[in-house]
Amino acid sequence: MIFNKAKKRRWHPLPGQKPTEMDLKIMDLERRGKLVPTRDMVKTPEQIEGIRIAGKVNTGCLDAVAEAIHPGMNTQEIDDICMQYCKDHGAHPSCLNYEGFPKSVCTSINEVVCHGIPKEEDVLKEGDIVNVDMTLDVNGYYGDASRMFIIGGKTTPEKEQLVRVTKECLDLGAKAAVPFCTIGDIGHAIQKHAEKYGYGVVRDLCGHGVGLAMHEEPDILHYGHMGQGMVLVPGMVFTIEPMINMGTWKVFIDADDPYGWEVISGDEQPSAQWEHTFLMTDKGVEILSE
Repeated sequence: MIFNKAKKRRWHPLPGQKPTEMDLKIMDLERRGKLVPTRDMVKTPEQIEGIRIAGKVNTGCLDAVAEAIHPGMNTQEIDDICMQYCKDHGAHPSCLNYEGFPKSVCTSINEVVCHGIPKEEDVLKEGDIVNVDMTLDVNGYYGDASRMFIIGGKTTPEKEQLVRVTKECLDLGAKAAVPFCTIGDIGHAIQKHAEKYGYGVVRDLCGHGVGLAMHEEPDILHYGHMGQGMVLVPGMVFTIEPMINMGTWKVFIDADDPYGWEVISGDEQPSAQWEHTFLMTDKGVEILSE
């Protein structure tokens, strides 16, 4: 017996229901060769509300850090603030013990791109730039965001520009995230802006789906070409979190980190990152982390 070969469809209407306008559009895109999400990547209204609540608690946690951060503070103190905030608000710090990560929050200073581990010996100095990346879960729903801080409120013009341009990259990526765009549209907008300044867009790490787990599909690359990658449809929740290096886009794992987590820019020049969690709606993205 000879069988025809065909790819399984990724998108299906809900069983027993007539296809909606969105179903028809997604199925048409799939027929035309676009990579479309599976239905489980689209959150229900109830799930979105849970993620929204977690995002608000996460924002409050980062606000607490913003109020306290200052020169002379060590990064273990930032971890203590985040742990206490979670306890006070019925949340769980999602990073704690995740694949061996030993703390509740990531604190990445200067040339540390991401996943910096809080420690008493890391004392913040005036002019340092530090990324604080917090993920927490409330009743099984996850909120994820990160912010840059300039310690003491001033730094070198070069570092200040890096922090500003990285935030602009996040904003431009969000602007490119319209209904039925592709991940490549977001990455292209970020890469184009960063490279105008001679910066490197980190390729080894990316944004991701989030909400019911800390990391879900799809991967949100911060570089790429327009029209490429998965189509993003209303109801999807994901992070955009560009990591922008002052020099090369390449990175390495710090061999002195016993946990194997801290990522360093390839030429040990400063790096910056901003992150929000976004909900794709039929009008564009809504920030769930502010």
